[in-house]
Amino acid sequence: MIRGNSTAFEPDRRFDSLTEAFAFILGQYQLQPNDCSWTELSSGLVVPDEAPRYLFRGECGGFPDTVSSARRPSTYAARVGGRPSPFPVQELLQLADALIWRFQQPDYGLDRGSAVGLLQHYGFPTTAIDFTGHLGYAFAFAAEKTSPVGRVAVMPYSSSGVAARVINWTEHGWAERPRRQAAFGLIMAAGLTDLKSEAVRSRLNVKWYQFPVSPSDKDYLGGMYHELVKTSDDSSAGFLRHLITEYVEARGKLSPALTEWLLERVPIAPHCYLVRSFEGNEVIVNYRGSNALEAFNEEAEIKHTRRYWSSESPERSWERMRNWVWPPVGQIVADPRTYHPEP
Repeated sequence: MIRGNSTAFEPDRRFDSLTEAFAFILGQYQLQPNDCSWTELSSGLVVPDEAPRYLFRGECGGFPDTVSSARRPSTYAARVGGRPSPFPVQELLQLADALIWRFQQPDYGLDRGSAVGLLQHYGFPTTAIDFTGHLGYAFAFAAEKTSPVGRVAVMPYSSSGVAARVINWTEHGWAERPRRQAAFGLIMAAGLTDLKSEAVRSRLNVKWYQFPVSPSDKDYLGGMYHELVKTSDDSSAGFLRHLITEYVEARGKLSPALTEWLLERVPIAPHCYLVRSFEGNEVIVNYRGSNALEAFNEEAEIKHTRRYWSSESPERSWERMRNWVWPPVGQIVADPRTYHPEP
Protein backbone atom coordinates (compact mmCIF):
# COMPACT_ATOMS: atom_id res chain seq x y z
CA MET A 1 0.00 0.00 0.00
CA ILE A 2 1.29 3.44 -0.89
CA ARG A 3 1.11 5.97 1.93
CA GLY A 4 1.29 9.69 1.35
CA ASN A 5 3.24 12.19 3.44
CA SER A 6 2.04 12.70 6.99
CA THR A 7 2.26 16.44 6.35
CA ALA A 8 1.37 18.41 3.24
CA PHE A 9 4.21 18.85 0.76
CA GLU A 10 5.88 22.24 0.80
CA PRO A 11 8.58 23.12 -1.76
CA ASP A 12 11.89 24.54 -0.63
CA ARG A 13 11.21 27.72 -2.57
CA ARG A 14 8.48 29.23 -4.71
CA PHE A 15 9.13 31.55 -7.63
CA ASP A 16 6.92 34.07 -9.37
CA SER A 17 7.72 32.76 -12.86
CA LEU A 18 9.27 29.84 -14.69
CA THR A 19 12.00 32.14 -16.02
CA GLU A 20 12.95 33.22 -12.51
CA ALA A 21 13.09 29.61 -11.32
CA PHE A 22 15.21 28.58 -14.28
CA ALA A 23 17.70 31.40 -13.77
CA PHE A 24 18.08 30.57 -10.07
CA ILE A 25 18.55 26.80 -10.56
CA LEU A 26 20.86 27.37 -13.51
CA GLY A 27 23.20 29.61 -11.48
CA GLN A 28 22.94 27.63 -8.28
CA TYR A 29 23.37 24.13 -9.70
CA GLN A 30 23.63 23.56 -13.47
CA LEU A 31 26.64 25.83 -14.00
CA GLN A 32 28.67 24.01 -11.36
CA PRO A 33 31.59 22.08 -12.93
CA ASN A 34 31.14 18.35 -13.47
CA ASP A 35 32.68 15.90 -11.04
CA CYS A 36 35.58 14.00 -12.58
CA SER A 37 36.92 10.59 -11.61
CA TRP A 38 39.34 8.23 -13.31
CA THR A 39 38.38 4.82 -14.66
CA GLU A 40 40.81 2.05 -15.57
CA LEU A 41 39.81 0.18 -18.73
CA SER A 42 40.45 -3.52 -19.29
CA SER A 43 43.40 -2.50 -21.46
CA GLY A 44 45.01 -0.82 -18.45
CA LEU A 45 44.45 2.66 -19.87
CA VAL A 46 43.13 5.16 -17.31
CA VAL A 47 40.61 7.64 -18.70
CA PRO A 48 38.64 10.55 -17.18
CA ASP A 49 35.00 9.88 -16.36
CA GLU A 50 32.82 12.96 -15.89
CA ALA A 51 29.42 13.05 -14.21
CA PRO A 52 27.11 16.00 -13.58
CA ARG A 53 27.28 17.36 -10.08
CA TYR A 54 23.48 17.66 -9.89
CA LEU A 55 20.50 15.86 -11.42
CA PHE A 56 17.08 17.35 -12.13
CA ARG A 57 13.50 16.12 -12.32
CA GLY A 58 10.65 18.13 -13.81
CA GLU A 59 6.98 17.62 -12.95
CA CYS A 60 3.90 19.41 -14.24
CA GLY A 61 1.21 19.45 -11.55
CA GLY A 62 0.79 19.79 -7.82
CA PHE A 63 1.23 16.12 -6.98
CA PRO A 64 1.41 15.44 -3.22
CA ASP A 65 4.02 12.69 -3.64
CA THR A 66 6.51 11.37 -6.18
CA VAL A 67 6.94 7.61 -6.34
CA SER A 68 8.10 5.25 -9.07
CA SER A 69 5.61 4.10 -11.68
CA ALA A 70 5.64 0.61 -10.15
CA ARG A 71 4.29 2.11 -6.91
CA ARG A 72 1.50 4.22 -8.39
CA PRO A 73 -1.95 2.65 -8.00
CA SER A 74 -3.07 4.46 -11.17
CA THR A 75 -0.51 2.45 -13.15
CA TYR A 76 -2.52 -0.71 -12.67
CA ALA A 77 -5.81 0.35 -14.20
CA ALA A 78 -7.00 -1.89 -17.03
CA ARG A 79 -9.97 -1.43 -19.33
CA VAL A 80 -11.43 -3.81 -21.91
CA GLY A 81 -14.07 -2.51 -24.28
CA GLY A 82 -14.13 0.75 -22.38
CA ARG A 83 -14.99 -0.94 -19.08
CA PRO A 84 -12.77 -1.42 -15.98
CA SER A 85 -11.20 -4.86 -15.76
CA PRO A 86 -9.19 -6.62 -13.00
CA PHE A 87 -5.52 -5.93 -13.57
CA PRO A 88 -3.38 -9.01 -14.41
CA VAL A 89 -0.45 -8.17 -12.12
CA GLN A 90 1.21 -11.58 -12.22
CA GLU A 91 0.96 -11.75 -16.00
CA LEU A 92 2.64 -8.34 -16.29
CA LEU A 93 5.43 -9.33 -13.89
CA GLN A 94 6.15 -12.47 -15.88
CA LEU A 95 6.33 -10.48 -19.10
CA ALA A 96 8.58 -7.82 -17.55
CA ASP A 97 10.96 -10.46 -16.17
CA ALA A 98 11.12 -12.16 -19.56
CA LEU A 99 11.90 -8.87 -21.33
CA ILE A 100 14.63 -7.94 -18.83
CA TRP A 101 16.15 -11.40 -19.29
CA ARG A 102 15.94 -11.01 -23.08
CA PHE A 103 17.77 -7.68 -23.06
CA GLN A 104 20.59 -9.26 -21.04
CA GLN A 105 21.28 -11.90 -23.71
CA PRO A 106 24.43 -11.54 -25.87
CA ASP A 107 22.74 -9.96 -28.90
CA TYR A 108 21.64 -7.00 -26.75
CA GLY A 109 24.19 -7.40 -23.95
CA LEU A 110 22.62 -4.99 -21.46
CA ASP A 111 23.18 -5.21 -17.72
CA ARG A 112 20.07 -5.35 -15.57
CA GLY A 113 20.11 -1.61 -14.79
CA SER A 114 20.17 -0.69 -18.47
CA ALA A 115 17.48 -3.26 -19.28
CA VAL A 116 15.26 -1.70 -16.61
CA GLY A 117 16.02 1.71 -18.14
CA LEU A 118 14.84 0.54 -21.54
CA LEU A 119 11.57 -0.72 -20.08
CA GLN A 120 11.20 2.47 -18.02
CA HIS A 121 11.44 4.74 -21.06
CA TYR A 122 9.17 2.72 -23.32
CA GLY A 123 6.10 2.20 -21.18
CA PHE A 124 6.71 -0.39 -18.47
CA PRO A 125 6.40 0.41 -14.75
CA THR A 126 9.65 0.00 -12.80
CA THR A 127 10.95 0.94 -9.35
CA ALA A 128 13.14 3.70 -10.84
CA ILE A 129 12.37 7.44 -10.73
CA ASP A 130 13.51 9.48 -13.74
CA PHE A 131 16.06 12.28 -13.49
CA THR A 132 18.06 14.13 -16.13
CA GLY A 133 21.44 15.79 -16.22
CA HIS A 134 20.06 18.58 -18.44
CA LEU A 135 18.18 21.37 -16.66
CA GLY A 136 16.37 22.50 -19.81
CA TYR A 137 14.91 19.03 -20.28
CA ALA A 138 13.63 19.02 -16.69
CA PHE A 139 11.80 22.29 -17.36
CA ALA A 140 10.36 20.88 -20.58
CA PHE A 141 8.80 18.05 -18.56
CA ALA A 142 7.65 20.53 -15.93
CA ALA A 143 5.61 22.36 -18.58
CA GLU A 144 4.33 19.48 -20.73
CA LYS A 145 0.85 18.96 -19.25
CA THR A 146 -2.15 21.21 -18.71
CA SER A 147 -1.44 22.14 -15.09
CA PRO A 148 -0.37 25.75 -14.42
CA VAL A 149 1.99 24.49 -11.68
CA GLY A 150 5.52 23.31 -12.40
CA ARG A 151 8.10 21.81 -10.10
CA VAL A 152 11.75 20.86 -10.47
CA ALA A 153 13.63 18.66 -8.02
CA VAL A 154 17.41 18.98 -7.67
CA MET A 155 19.51 16.15 -6.26
CA PRO A 156 23.29 15.86 -5.95
CA TYR A 157 24.64 13.03 -8.08
CA SER A 158 26.71 12.05 -5.05
CA SER A 159 23.48 11.05 -3.29
CA SER A 160 24.02 7.61 -4.79
CA GLY A 161 25.08 5.37 -1.94
CA VAL A 162 23.56 3.20 0.76
CA ALA A 163 20.16 4.93 0.71
CA ALA A 164 19.80 5.01 -3.08
CA ARG A 165 21.39 3.99 -6.34
CA VAL A 166 21.73 6.33 -9.31
CA ILE A 167 21.98 4.62 -12.70
CA ASN A 168 23.52 6.53 -15.60
CA TRP A 169 21.32 5.84 -18.61
CA THR A 170 23.13 8.32 -20.89
CA GLU A 171 25.55 5.52 -21.80
CA HIS A 172 22.71 3.12 -22.58
CA GLY A 173 23.79 0.55 -25.11
CA TRP A 174 20.56 0.43 -27.10
CA ALA A 175 17.71 2.74 -26.10
CA GLU A 176 17.66 6.06 -27.90
CA ARG A 177 15.19 7.84 -25.63
CA PRO A 178 17.31 7.69 -22.42
CA ARG A 179 20.29 9.09 -24.33
CA ARG A 180 18.13 11.78 -25.90
CA GLN A 181 16.81 12.82 -22.49
CA ALA A 182 20.23 12.71 -20.74
CA ALA A 183 18.47 10.31 -18.40
CA PHE A 184 19.44 8.92 -15.03
CA GLY A 185 17.43 6.55 -12.85
CA LEU A 186 17.07 6.72 -9.07
CA ILE A 187 16.30 3.49 -7.22
CA MET A 188 15.83 4.01 -3.50
CA ALA A 189 16.52 1.54 -0.72
CA ALA A 190 13.73 -0.32 1.06
CA GLY A 191 11.65 1.99 3.21
CA LEU A 192 12.32 5.03 1.02
CA THR A 193 9.66 5.49 -1.64
CA ASP A 194 8.42 9.07 -1.87
CA LEU A 195 10.79 11.68 -3.31
CA LYS A 196 8.74 14.41 -1.59
CA SER A 197 8.83 12.87 1.89
CA GLU A 198 10.90 14.57 4.56
CA ALA A 199 12.89 11.36 5.08
CA VAL A 200 13.97 11.12 1.43
CA ARG A 201 14.58 14.85 1.03
CA SER A 202 16.85 14.78 4.07
CA ARG A 203 18.70 11.53 3.23
CA LEU A 204 19.32 12.40 -0.43
CA ASN A 205 19.57 16.18 -0.04
CA VAL A 206 16.74 16.74 -2.53
CA LYS A 207 15.46 20.29 -3.05
CA TRP A 208 12.10 21.11 -4.65
CA TYR A 209 11.34 24.37 -6.46
CA GLN A 210 7.86 25.44 -7.58
CA PHE A 211 6.78 28.03 -10.15
CA PRO A 212 3.77 28.95 -12.30
CA VAL A 213 3.69 27.71 -15.91
CA SER A 214 2.07 30.12 -18.34
CA PRO A 215 0.61 29.27 -21.77
CA SER A 216 3.58 30.99 -23.38
CA ASP A 217 5.95 28.80 -21.31
CA LYS A 218 4.15 25.73 -22.61
CA ASP A 219 4.37 26.96 -26.19
CA TYR A 220 8.08 27.71 -25.84
CA LEU A 221 9.02 24.39 -24.21
CA GLY A 222 6.53 22.22 -26.10
CA GLY A 223 8.82 21.75 -29.08
CA MET A 224 11.67 20.56 -26.86
CA TYR A 225 9.40 18.11 -25.06
CA HIS A 226 8.14 16.72 -28.38
CA GLU A 227 11.71 16.10 -29.55
CA LEU A 228 12.50 14.25 -26.31
CA VAL A 229 9.63 11.77 -26.58
CA LYS A 230 8.80 11.37 -30.28
CA THR A 231 9.20 7.92 -31.79
CA SER A 232 9.32 8.54 -35.54
CA ASP A 233 13.12 8.96 -35.56
CA ASP A 234 13.78 6.72 -32.56
CA SER A 235 15.61 3.61 -33.74
CA SER A 236 14.86 1.79 -30.46
CA ALA A 237 11.16 2.58 -30.20
CA GLY A 238 10.06 -0.69 -31.81
CA PHE A 239 12.07 -3.04 -29.59
CA LEU A 240 9.42 -3.74 -26.95
CA ARG A 241 6.60 -4.28 -29.41
CA HIS A 242 8.77 -6.68 -31.39
CA LEU A 243 9.91 -8.67 -28.35
CA ILE A 244 6.43 -8.84 -26.84
CA THR A 245 5.25 -10.31 -30.14
CA GLU A 246 8.00 -12.94 -29.98
CA TYR A 247 7.10 -13.60 -26.33
CA VAL A 248 3.50 -14.29 -27.35
CA GLU A 249 4.67 -16.61 -30.12
CA ALA A 250 6.75 -18.59 -27.60
CA ARG A 251 4.54 -18.46 -24.47
CA GLY A 252 1.01 -18.01 -25.75
CA LYS A 253 -1.49 -15.19 -26.03
CA LEU A 254 -1.97 -12.43 -23.46
CA SER A 255 -5.17 -11.61 -21.65
CA PRO A 256 -7.34 -8.90 -23.23
CA ALA A 257 -6.77 -6.69 -20.17
CA LEU A 258 -2.97 -6.81 -20.44
CA THR A 259 -3.14 -6.43 -24.22
CA GLU A 260 -5.14 -3.20 -23.98
CA TRP A 261 -2.93 -1.88 -21.19
CA LEU A 262 0.21 -2.51 -23.26
CA LEU A 263 -1.28 -0.94 -26.39
CA GLU A 264 -1.85 2.27 -24.43
CA ARG A 265 1.76 2.43 -23.19
CA VAL A 266 4.24 0.61 -25.42
CA PRO A 267 5.23 2.58 -28.54
CA ILE A 268 3.51 1.15 -31.59
CA ALA A 269 6.58 1.47 -33.77
CA PRO A 270 8.16 -0.81 -36.39
CA HIS A 271 11.18 -3.02 -35.79
CA CYS A 272 13.01 -1.37 -38.66
CA TYR A 273 16.60 -1.60 -39.85
CA LEU A 274 19.08 -0.94 -42.62
CA VAL A 275 20.87 -4.10 -43.79
CA ARG A 276 24.60 -3.38 -43.62
CA SER A 277 26.27 -6.71 -44.35
CA PHE A 278 26.13 -10.48 -44.10
CA GLU A 279 28.86 -12.18 -42.07
CA GLY A 280 28.44 -15.94 -42.18
CA ASN A 281 25.09 -16.75 -40.56
CA GLU A 282 24.81 -13.29 -39.02
CA VAL A 283 23.16 -10.21 -40.49
CA ILE A 284 24.60 -6.84 -39.47
CA VAL A 285 21.97 -4.11 -39.30
CA ASN A 286 21.54 -0.51 -38.16
CA TYR A 287 18.16 0.15 -36.58
CA ARG A 288 15.93 2.93 -37.89
CA GLY A 289 12.74 4.71 -36.88
CA SER A 290 9.42 4.69 -38.69
CA ASN A 291 10.43 7.79 -40.68
CA ALA A 292 12.72 5.51 -42.73
CA LEU A 293 9.63 3.80 -44.18
CA GLU A 294 7.42 5.11 -46.95
CA ALA A 295 4.38 5.17 -44.67
CA PHE A 296 3.50 3.99 -41.17
CA ASN A 297 -0.12 3.94 -40.00
CA GLU A 298 -0.12 3.73 -36.21
CA GLU A 299 -3.85 3.13 -35.84
CA ALA A 300 -3.76 0.26 -38.32
CA GLU A 301 -0.72 -1.22 -36.58
CA ILE A 302 -2.53 -1.13 -33.22
CA LYS A 303 -5.32 -3.24 -34.70
CA HIS A 304 -2.86 -5.79 -36.10
CA THR A 305 -0.93 -5.99 -32.84
CA ARG A 306 -4.12 -6.44 -30.81
CA ARG A 307 -4.99 -9.46 -32.94
CA TYR A 308 -1.50 -10.91 -32.51
CA TRP A 309 -1.36 -10.46 -28.72
CA SER A 310 -4.87 -10.92 -27.38
CA SER A 311 -6.32 -14.32 -26.48
CA GLU A 312 -9.60 -13.08 -27.97
CA SER A 313 -8.11 -13.41 -31.47
CA PRO A 314 -6.95 -16.62 -33.17
CA GLU A 315 -4.58 -14.74 -35.52
CA ARG A 316 -0.91 -15.71 -35.24
CA SER A 317 1.87 -13.23 -36.01
CA TRP A 318 4.27 -15.95 -37.15
CA GLU A 319 2.24 -16.37 -40.33
CA ARG A 320 3.73 -13.05 -41.45
CA MET A 321 7.19 -14.65 -41.48
CA ARG A 322 6.25 -17.38 -43.94
CA ASN A 323 8.55 -17.17 -47.02
CA TRP A 324 10.20 -14.03 -45.65
CA VAL A 325 13.88 -13.57 -46.61
CA TRP A 326 16.47 -10.93 -45.88
CA PRO A 327 16.75 -8.24 -48.57
CA PRO A 328 20.05 -7.22 -50.17
CA VAL A 329 22.63 -5.04 -48.43
CA GLY A 330 21.69 -1.36 -48.38
CA GLN A 331 17.92 -1.82 -48.16
CA ILE A 332 15.63 -0.64 -45.39
CA VAL A 333 13.37 -3.39 -44.05
CA ALA A 334 10.90 -3.79 -41.20
CA ASP A 335 9.93 -7.01 -39.46
CA PRO A 336 6.65 -8.02 -41.14
CA ARG A 337 5.01 -8.57 -37.74
CA THR A 338 5.50 -4.89 -36.92
CA TYR A 339 4.82 -3.32 -40.32
CA HIS A 340 1.71 -3.83 -42.43
CA PRO A 341 1.80 -1.41 -45.37
CA GLU A 342 -1.40 -1.08 -47.30
CA PRO A 343 -1.36 -2.81 -50.72
